[in-house]
Amino acid sequence: MENYLIDYHFNGHAKYFDFYLFVNPLGRKCYYSEQEINKAKKIISSKVDINILCIHNEDILNDFMKRLGIYKPSLAVRNELYCKLYTAALAVKAAHFQGKRKGRHFLKDLQRNIYYDLSILDKKLLLDVAEKNGLDLDLFVDDFHSDYTKELYFDDLKIADAMGVKLTPSLVIFDSSTEDEGILLEDEVTYDAVLDHLDLLFLSQYREHSNNSKTHLNVIK
Repeated sequence: MENYLIDYHFNGHAKYFDFYLFVNPLGRKCYYSEQEINKAKKIISSKVDINILCIHNEDILNDFMKRLGIYKPSLAVRNELYCKLYTAALAVKAAHFQGKRKGRHFLKDLQRNIYYDLSILDKKLLLDVAEKNGLDLDLFVDDFHSDYTKELYFDDLKIADAMGVKLTPSLVIFDSSTEDEGILLEDEVTYDAVLDHLDLLFLSQYREHSNNSKTHLNVIK
């Protein structure tokens, strides 16, 4: 399939998709999902804008602990994990202020570092990852501690809530050429699932407009 692209057109106009991927910044499954949507993006000829938002809440924390094999955590363990999630999310938000691309690379490197050992997550690691990715460290530290960063992060939590996102990873797909509601893909955010849901989104529009328009879904070499 490396020689092929999926070309979504509606009435002769190319589609433009917005992907909102909500992740637990410390989750292995979320790290995998990020790779999967990037893989899917490469095979889609249409413009795809990927937005990765780190979120955390009680449900996400409970699910995360189960994935770690922690079923009866003490209050201390629970609070520690909650703080780590929040700290990592703020760090990623701060990194994004220096560019969307740098923010993504920061998140990816952070996830790689703590993939097998979550205990190493501390402020020194955050600074090391920031430096490795070419961030201005003074600016990164200022942004990390700023109230503005916290406000934007809590705005992301409101966005997640408005989109019906409860757990991570979750992907919401919007067709930016329409005012239709997005499609929510939860938990199993894989390459195949992303393409299947794009087809569902596309075909639903086709059925809605089939009486007065022509729609084309092409695979081009």
